[in-house]
Amino acid sequence: MRYTESKEKSAEILRLTLPLMAQHRAAYHPQTYTIWYEHTSGINPRLSNELEQRLARNESLSDDDIWRLHANFVIARDAEALERMHQRLHTLLSDTATAACSAGLEATQFNQTLQIHKSQLTQPLAMDLITDIVAELITDTERMRVVTQELSEQLERSTQEVHQLSEQLKHAEHQAKLDPLTGMLNRRGLEQRIQSFVQDAESLQGGVMLLADIDHFKMLNDTYGHLLGDKVIRSVAQVISESIKGRDIAARIGGEEFAVFLPDTSIEGATILAKRISAATASRTIRRAGTDRSIDRVTISVGVAASTATDTLETLLDRADKAMYAGKQAGRNRVTLYEPSLGALRAQAESPYPPA
Repeated sequence: MRYTESKEKSAEILRLTLPLMAQHRAAYHPQTYTIWYEHTSGINPRLSNELEQRLARNESLSDDDIWRLHANFVIARDAEALERMHQRLHTLLSDTATAACSAGLEATQFNQTLQIHKSQLTQPLAMDLITDIVAELITDTERMRVVTQELSEQLERSTQEVHQLSEQLKHAEHQAKLDPLTGMLNRRGLEQRIQSFVQDAESLQGGVMLLADIDHFKMLNDTYGHLLGDKVIRSVAQVISESIKGRDIAARIGGEEFAVFLPDTSIEGATILAKRISAATASRTIRRAGTDRSIDRVTISVGVAASTATDTLETLLDRADKAMYAGKQAGRNRVTLYEPSLGALRAQAESPYPPA
């Protein structure tokens, strides 16, 4: 959903929302603010009704409560809006087809009338009969003109509305594939991009999957708070986005987990890229908001798996995931390869690596 409140209005909503958030156990992450923002602004009546019932029972909302409310009343609401747009498009097409069919029947009848009158006019007729024929032709022609005009107006209205709905659908479908925190593809977006790739290339063979996970992220969140945790996620996302090019596909597929598919790439080339991403992440300085103090160095563990002709996204991610977790168990902050031919995982030297 796109919010339309002005800067002044949103500032007032912020002032009202913060005390509400402070009364509950849930952390101050974007989903929490979304829940209370939509409640305070009055734009989500169903959510407000649910919240008011919980508040009446003096319930303190936890992180799990917030995620469920967000899924049931924000994400589901947007999905319903998308479905309504699809339904409206279907109705428009149906109405237009009905109008065209009606106009077609009128045109057929008009043509039949013309043929009858044409046949009549080939014979000698009395003046009063000719006058009747001309009057009937005028009436039928006017009726046909009205039907044609109505159809033209209906088509114009439908065309405009279809265009508007198409633009809304494009925007909604595009937004549904993006992770709101980082702007990267989300899991759904990754699945669709991989599906399109497979349709064009026939298989995933020749590509490599990188799966990166931020080390000790829960500890980082607990130590510095969720706002800084979000900042770390955005920082890693930026490193990854700046490191890929061309047909490479990157996505945030979990809380602190990122996937990168590299088409037509050797395992050696993918490993070099994984090392660059790891080194760039570790070299970044992330400062706490409002201070000059930086947090401890952020590192990532990266699993690398080469694709085969029979791979699906799930099987390829699974091997990269196994490699990544092997790297975690080996001490974190490293790139780990999955090599089926060796029947084992091979961990590379610890990061940071020298830049290429």
